[in-house]
Amino acid sequence: MTASASPAGMMLRYRTDLRACDAVVRATGNGRGRIRIDRTLATSLLVQLGSDRRAEASDTLPTEIALLPAQSAGVFARRGWVGDILLNDGQRLGARTWLLERGKSDEPDRVAAIGYAAEAVAPVADYWSQDVQTAAGWLRPGVLQIVVSTSGVTVRTPSVGTGGAA
Repeated sequence: MTASASPAGMMLRYRTDLRACDAVVRATGNGRGRIRIDRTLATSLLVQLGSDRRAEASDTLPTEIALLPAQSAGVFARRGWVGDILLNDGQRLGARTWLLERGKSDEPDRVAAIGYAAEAVAPVADYWSQDVQTAAGWLRPGVLQIVVSTSGVTVRTPSVGTGGAA
């Protein structure tokens, strides 16, 4: 399915002081305001990158320790959004970058982050018929930044923490 109109929805912006996304309100006077409308793909991309996608059955969870059998962190260990069951054709919301929490800050982790980001934003790109480019780079050991660009819009994740230095 593709859309024919331009995107329009509530605008979100990442706030470093909160370490979270927040709705953007445009002041209109008398202490009142209105939710700003985002007519770009920035908010959609930010939601996809900032949400935890459910891990695949074949994924190794950050809490699992190699060579220890019968590990289980319970029903919520694979994270994800419960509303995924309402999406078409097995679609999933979010990114699996959280799987890199115990990473080693090396090239395989950077490449995996690019793959996870591309997987996360693919439904947005498909729906709006846009080409999306994903990249990732180390800001410093243990802190990886993902960059997604399309149609003059660039979204940067604040950071993806990995376990430690290589």
